Amino acid sequence: MAEQQLSDIYETRQAKAILKALQDGDVEQAKRLEDHLLAEAADGPEEREALRDQLRAAMLFRASIDASAAGDEVTAALFQTILRATCSEKVIQNMRAGALWHVGMQRGELSADDHDSLTAHLKENGVSAGLMKLVAGIRRVA
Repeated sequence: MAEQQLSDIYETRQAKAILKALQDGDVEQAKRLEDHLLAEAADGPEEREALRDQLRAAMLFRASIDASAAGDEVTAALFQTILRATCSEKVIQNMRAGALWHVGMQRGELSADDHDSLTAHLKENGVSAGLMKLVAGIRRVA
């Protein structure tokens, strides 16, 4: 399966720059870039803070996955620790469910544990019957 490339748009470039700053340990630069991006994306302070948590979670999750794929488990664990320390449990769970849904749709299957976790999360959060039908179409592998 070919790796999908992100669109080369402003938001993607900014997200990559934030991730690079975090990887380089430049937290101040990451915060400046994050603030600028969120100022462009949000309509007000409440929305900005909600988006901040989601953006940070997505970038740290991606960084952890990338580090793990590169065989750097120490860095992957560090990004997971930062993720848990800086993002709300609700956002982490929503992001994990989104990742499971994406993988399940791409592969057509999920492990029984992952399938059950995704299904339970979606039911708890009252998603539409249409989305539940899509998830039901993902094969559950024992």
